[in-house]
Amino acid sequence: MKKLTANQIKTLNKQKSITKLLYIIKILRDPINGCPWDIKQNYTSLSQYPIEEAYELQEAVEKNDIINIKEELGDLLLQVVLFSQIGSEKKHFNFDKVAEEISNKLIRRHPQIFDRNYKKNDTPKETWEKIKLEEKKNKKNSDFYSILDDVPNNMPALIRSVKIQKKASLINFDWDDYKEVLKKLDEEICELKLALKAQNNKKHIEEELGDLMFTIVSLSRHLKLNPEKVLNNSIKKFKNRFLYVEKKIYDKKINVNNNKDVLNKYWKEAKKI
Repeated sequence: MKKLTANQIKTLNKQKSITKLLYIIKILRDPINGCPWDIKQNYTSLSQYPIEEAYELQEAVEKNDIINIKEELGDLLLQVVLFSQIGSEKKHFNFDKVAEEISNKLIRRHPQIFDRNYKKNDTPKETWEKIKLEEKKNKKNSDFYSILDDVPNNMPALIRSVKIQKKASLINFDWDDYKEVLKKLDEEICELKLALKAQNNKKHIEEELGDLMFTIVSLSRHLKLNPEKVLNNSIKKFKNRFLYVEKKIYDKKINVNNNKDVLNKYWKEAKKI
């Protein structure tokens, strides 16, 4: 690793926006003069970072923190450029090919905008999913391709549940409304109670609890609520109330052992705030 030459700095300063970023990453990845951390990265070692950056972006959006949204978008873009540089070095693909791929995909999947001969009356969502399904079939070189095949297995469970349920609804495999889901929810609670009553089959309890959680996700979806956001709001609410209880205990130097009445008292106070 060594400092840039005067000519390299001059070249860098002439670059604009995305070209400048691409140039910086190329320098950092230089096997002789680059940064040791950047040089040793590969697809696998970097795979966690886009997910982390996406979550940080989501938090910035939820806070409506415009300055931080811009920063987090840059961090996310950095991951795309890093992956693209590694792809270029391995002669797999480069940034231009990545941009070309997504551009072509957007044009293909929006025929109602880009194809003057397109006459169908499908909604944009229906059109997107139908074309996507055909593309997947062609890639798989098979007549059959499940609409669930492109839902990643390592996605967080709540998000994955929503995606799978939405995909299934594309072929009308879904409840008609939230009232039907509520009936199913009552059924799942009864089944869980029966499993708990038996007490001797942990796997069965786990299965029934999973069915219950999956149905709750379906209820959220039919109520047009994001279950991830709903749960996060409840977590925040619990955290704020618990902090109130915790502070009271600390200020009054209360021994919480065998003192649940006091904890409940402060919890009720916290709920009124």
